[in-house]
Amino acid sequence: MERCVGGILPHERFQAWLNLLQTYAVVSAKIEADLDAACGLSLAEHEVLLRLAHAQDGQLRMYDLSELLLLSKSGITRLVDRLEKRGLVSRESSERDRRVIHARLSDQGRTVVESAKPVMATSVDRAFSAHLSDADIAALRSALKNVLEGNHSWAEHRCSAVYAQDPASPAV
Repeated sequence: MERCVGGILPHERFQAWLNLLQTYAVVSAKIEADLDAACGLSLAEHEVLLRLAHAQDGQLRMYDLSELLLLSKSGITRLVDRLEKRGLVSRESSERDRRVIHARLSDQGRTVVESAKPVMATSVDRAFSAHLSDADIAALRSALKNVLEGNHSWAEHRCSAVYAQDPASPAV
């Protein structure tokens, strides 16, 4: 017989984990399909452009970008390579430390990320938030924060509300 932990059986805890994986796969696939159709971007490419758009001077160190996206150095390198080939970003050596490389958003990249704002807002609403009440969203964010904190991985700047601005609002 399974031991009950806090009223929830172990198999229910595992099922919650599976539901999280399935939800991420389904919702991200729908959002990515919308983003690709409208702007020719993957979710990861969009996030790079968005992070750069909100960064001071439109640039971030490659290391900082990999930390924000939770990607390895090689993963962020490949991602920025793709964006650079399309003219959406460029790489620049730091004037202070030649070992440091920055990714910088190009004018074309800024145009693309701006055109993606209404697509993302509509797609996230349709695939995700339209199915949740305000209380559900608050509880979900709290629960996910608890999991991240429990794994010593919570970082408010990774989930900042600045990235979910009204599409009509100017970028910060």
